[in-house]
Amino acid sequence: MQITERSQMLGKISYLSKFITRAFFIALFSVVLIIFGIIIIYYADLYMNVKSGNYKSPIFNGYIIVSPSMVPTIKINDAIVVKRNNNNDYIVGDIISFYSTEYDPSGMVVTHRIINKNNISGFSSTYVTKGDNNTVADKNSVITDNIYGKVLFIIPKLGFVRNFVSKPLNVILLILIPSLLILLIDFARIGILFKKNVKIA
Repeated sequence: MQITERSQMLGKISYLSKFITRAFFIALFSVVLIIFGIIIIYYADLYMNVKSGNYKSPIFNGYIIVSPSMVPTIKINDAIVVKRNNNNDYIVGDIISFYSTEYDPSGMVVTHRIINKNNISGFSSTYVTKGDNNTVADKNSVITDNIYGKVLFIIPKLGFVRNFVSKPLNVILLILIPSLLILLIDFARIGILFKKNVKIA
């Protein structure tokens, strides 16, 4: 009876170990697949634009927020993914990332909300922008050609991850810790089997 209970316990440990391993690699594969897909789209779009002589910003781009100007909507160290809009139909309320000549240093990428739009033509407009956390609008208007894209979604606190993985030692730890955890579970299972004199399958 005791052997049966021990076998059941060891079976559960083995199942949990396999489940954790499988879940880890599925998650890792999914992330790699998404990144790979975005990279393909990025370079395909870039190639088509260069080939046609139309030097646009990439269709997708990502940025890490470093200022509190969009708090509470977007916080420091949040990551954003933006998508270029080819039809100049950004509207009031959209959050956009754009090339700014207003801030020091000049030419930095700023992410603010559109609060007003003035049409120049069917292909170009000027936009008045403002940070949600700022009391006044940006001094300089933004022209369509200086917009990198509209914010599609926000990934909270991804900047911390970027800062962490930017150090080679931390990347090694990210690989080693899950591997060691899996090994420890297997060693614990083997140790219990030896201790209880149960035949190893």
